[in-house]
Amino acid sequence: MSPAPGSTYVVGDIQGCFRSLERLLEVAGFGDDDVLLCVGDLVNRGPESLATLRFAYRLGAKFDCVLGNHDLHFLAMVYGGQPHRATDTMEALLAAPDRDELAEWLRHRPLLIDSEDHVLVHAGIPHIWDLDTARTNARDVEAVLKGSQHGAFFRAMYGNEPALWDAGLVGMDRHRAIVNYLTRMRLVDAAGRLDFAHKGTPEDRPAGFEPWFDYPSKVGKTLYFGHWAALDGATDQACIIGLDTGCVWGRTLTAVRLEDGRVFSIPAAEEAGAGMRSATGPA
Repeated sequence: MSPAPGSTYVVGDIQGCFRSLERLLEVAGFGDDDVLLCVGDLVNRGPESLATLRFAYRLGAKFDCVLGNHDLHFLAMVYGGQPHRATDTMEALLAAPDRDELAEWLRHRPLLIDSEDHVLVHAGIPHIWDLDTARTNARDVEAVLKGSQHGAFFRAMYGNEPALWDAGLVGMDRHRAIVNYLTRMRLVDAAGRLDFAHKGTPEDRPAGFEPWFDYPSKVGKTLYFGHWAALDGATDQACIIGLDTGCVWGRTLTAVRLEDGRVFSIPAAEEAGAGMRSATGPA
């Protein structure tokens, strides 16, 4: 089936795998009238974060994404003084002459994209939130990211506490919890408490915790997410679709065309180990 003019494609975590992205868009037939969305993690761990971010930026109105944890990490290095870690691969991006222009554009991207029939978020939406709550919480943090206090936010963003949502949270505790649910969540317990240690498959999860999507959802729309490469996209939920299929770990890069639900997937084009630093797998 040929794509209709003006199609919208949603791609999984790119993580600096620009050659794979170019190949995937070619296979999918991405054209001048089409729009590309991403479920976050444009940068880091792969070899070409700078090329990926420049490409997304230059697409203008033809592109949007939700922020992932690696995107926020890049912004925290630029605005919050956070260090470049041993597993990061963003030296060229941080040294680029247009770094500040790219960072300014990226920090104005949303944490949640909500359309008439679908929702995009990086890690997921916990079962303890309905869509209105998720949207309100996302907009709360987005206002801080876009505002004059974004530097203070990025200096205090890191941390695992509070691990359990409470509507009465205020200030940075509230903002950190929202970011952790939307960009770092994999497993939660029945009360909604986050587990941050587990990064593997659901089969070897710790007792008392389940994948966030195994609890009854209150979203009411098809939800596209990334972040959990070990899933390889599988959720067993018709309306919750994972798109991180582990490109940066040498597997595949995947996109879906929203108009007809067609899935496109190509093997990673990057050579194994080309700028990909980790001995323990995805974070």
